[in-house]
Amino acid sequence: MRRTRFNWLEKQKAINSFYKKLQKDTEVTQITVTNHTDDIRKVCLWGANACLPLTDPMQIERSFTKEVLVQKHPQGVVYNAVNDAFYCINQLSDSVSVISNTGDVITIIDLLKNRIASEGEDSGPTRLANSEFNLLPGAISPSAITVNSNENSLEYGTIAVACSVSNEVVFISPDNKIISRRNTGVRPVDIVFNPVDGCYYTANITSGTITKICALKRANNLPRVEGIKSLGVDTNTGDLFVHTITEGRINVYDLIGNLKNSVGATREESIHFAFNPENGLMYISFYEGKTVLLYDAVQSKTITKIPLRKSPSVMAFNSHNNLMYVGCTENQTVTRITTANEIQDVIKLSGFTRHIAISSKEDVIAVSDTENDTVTITGKQSSPTVTVNEEYYEYREDFQHNPTLISHLKIVASGGDRINALQLIEKSATGKETCQTLSLGNYQSPQNFGNISEVFDIDGDIIDGHSIWCFKINPKQVVTFLIYHKQFEMYSVLPEKSRISTGVQMSKGIPASWLEYNENEPPHDTTY
Repeated sequence: MRRTRFNWLEKQKAINSFYKKLQKDTEVTQITVTNHTDDIRKVCLWGANACLPLTDPMQIERSFTKEVLVQKHPQGVVYNAVNDAFYCINQLSDSVSVISNTGDVITIIDLLKNRIASEGEDSGPTRLANSEFNLLPGAISPSAITVNSNENSLEYGTIAVACSVSNEVVFISPDNKIISRRNTGVRPVDIVFNPVDGCYYTANITSGTITKICALKRANNLPRVEGIKSLGVDTNTGDLFVHTITEGRINVYDLIGNLKNSVGATREESIHFAFNPENGLMYISFYEGKTVLLYDAVQSKTITKIPLRKSPSVMAFNSHNNLMYVGCTENQTVTRITTANEIQDVIKLSGFTRHIAISSKEDVIAVSDTENDTVTITGKQSSPTVTVNEEYYEYREDFQHNPTLISHLKIVASGGDRINALQLIEKSATGKETCQTLSLGNYQSPQNFGNISEVFDIDGDIIDGHSIWCFKINPKQVVTFLIYHKQFEMYSVLPEKSRISTGVQMSKGIPASWLEYNENEPPHDTTY
C-alpha cells in the first residue's frame, strides 16, 4: 500500500531541505524521451525482461522532396552505395556535386584541380595543363558518369566521369578524392562499368571507338564503331550493347569485342539502356517510338515491347524494390515496370529535365534539371517516432540485473502540457500483472510550475526487469525523468560462495577472495 501524499508539498523550505538530503544520500539518473511525430504516442520505459519496445512503431516512413542547387548545366546522376550519396556532373562548371540521400550538398569536386600536362597514353590528345583554356566554361566538359558497383572489387564505389572535351576519364574515390585520369578516344559521350570484367567502357563519338579501361592496365580501344552514341552492359554475362547512329543499329559484343548478334536496325538517335538482373533482360528505350523494348541476350531475341504515352528519356533499375524506372522528361514522370514486364504505376516528379538515379538502400530518387541547375531528391525515408537518450538502455540493462530502489521522481515536460498519468506495471515471473495509475495532477511542483510533477509517493518502488512505466507523450514534446535512487549492492546481498559462482563480486572491481593476497601480486588459480 502506498503512503499518502506528504503534507508539506507546498512548503518551499521543506522541499529545499528534502532535496539537499536527497542529493546527499542517493544517485540521480536522467531519462529524456522525445516525440518526433505530430501524434500523441504511448511510451513504455524499462520492461527489460520482456524486451519491451519504447513505443510502437519505432520507425515511420515519411515522404519528402528537396531541391538542391548545384552548379552549371547538371547532366548525369549516379548513386554510390558505398557512401550512400548521389553524384551529379555539372558540364559547364567542370565539377561533380556530391549530395546526400536527404538532399544536403556534401562537397563539390573540381575536375580541373591538379590537372597536369602529360603524354597521351593510348589515344586522344594530350591532357592540358592549367592555362587560360581551363578557365573557360566546359573546359573539360564532363558528359557521362558511372560507378563501380561490384561489391567484391577493390575499387568498389569508385566514380568514373567521362569528359568529352579533354578526352579523358576522371576517377574519384568514395572519399571524394580525384585518384587518377585516363585518356580515351575523341569526344567520349557515354560511359558504363562492367562488373563482370571490372572494366570501364566509353563511347567516343568523334573517333568512332570504344575505350576499355581496366584496373592496373593501360587503356585500349576496341574495334572501331562509327557513330557510337550510347552503351549498355549486361551485368550477368558482361555483354556490351552498342547503339550507333551512323549505321542505325544496336549491336551486342562479348567481353573481347566480338560481335555476337544485333538487336536490329533503328533510325532513333536517342536510345538508352538499363539492365534488370532480376529477370536477366536488357531494357532499351526509344524516344521517338515511345516504347521500351525488353531483350534477352542469352536467347538473342526480343521478349516484348511496352508502349508508353510519352517519350522515354532515361532509365534506372531500383534494386531496392526490383522495379525499372523509365523517366519521361517531356512530362516529368516516371513509369515503373515490374520484373513481370507490367506497368505498375506512373509517378510525378518535379525538376526533372535530364537524368535520374535511384538509391539501392531506400526508395529515394534523384533527378537533374539543366534548366534550373538543380538536383531534386524525392522519396521515402524511415525516421524514429520516439527517441530516448543513449544512456537509458545501459541503465535498463543494469537495473535488470542489479535492481534499484527509488527515493523520489521528478518529471519535467516541455511546453505547457504536463504528463497527465503514469502507469506503474509489475509483471511477475509467472506472468501475473499488477497495474497502478498515478494521476500526476496530484503532484504539482511547490513552485506551481504546470509542466513539473514532484512524485513523492513512488518512493520505495523498485526498477528491475519486471517493472514498467507507461505514459502518453504529446506531439513534438520532450519529457525528462529525474530518478533519485539507491542501487542494490548484489555483491553484499549474496553469500560468498554464490558471489564467486556468479561473478557478482566483480561488480566492485576486486573479488573478495583476492583480498588476502598482496594487491601487487596476481591471484592464484585457486582464487577463481
